[in-house]
Amino acid sequence: MLILSGQRIVTALVTKKRRVIVIGNSLLKGTERPICQPDPSHMEVYCLPGAWVRDVAKKVPGMVQPSDYYPLLVMQVGSDEITERSPKTVKRDFRALGQLVEGSGAQAVFYSVLPVAGKSTERDRKTYLINRWLRDWCRRWNFGFFDHGAGWRQMESSCLKGGKGYLPMSWWGSLRGL
Repeated sequence: MLILSGQRIVTALVTKKRRVIVIGNSLLKGTERPICQPDPSHMEVYCLPGAWVRDVAKKVPGMVQPSDYYPLLVMQVGSDEITERSPKTVKRDFRALGQLVEGSGAQAVFYSVLPVAGKSTERDRKTYLINRWLRDWCRRWNFGFFDHGAGWRQMESSCLKGGKGYLPMSWWGSLRGL
């Protein structure tokens, strides 16, 4: 069980270059470059294969420094735990992660939980329920939400036929203005 009561990350109020911190499982690998154009020197990518939401919540305090000015946290997590945990438990962990980030001065964007081709309809149902909740929760708490939606399924299908496995550049365009 994840317990982060009272723990918060802290960031600086002094204006300086903004860090972009991309956190997630191995599905993120190679997709982070377009977010940080034209200055990739302020980007850090933490690829945590098999990471669950609570794993990311444990890592975030060590990634965000008190000297950071208004960092952008982009988080993609949850796909690996959908089959093993109840939606209620996954939601609880997302809430704990949100409490950690809230009020810190960091801007957070949560990706939708990615569907996985060829998996069960129960997994699809849980993914849909979590994503619907996550979108509404992000809206209520003023976090960004990036929904892969049907576009991810199309890309995933093409990847299974020999594609590269990266997100289309156009999907990152909506994140650049954050």
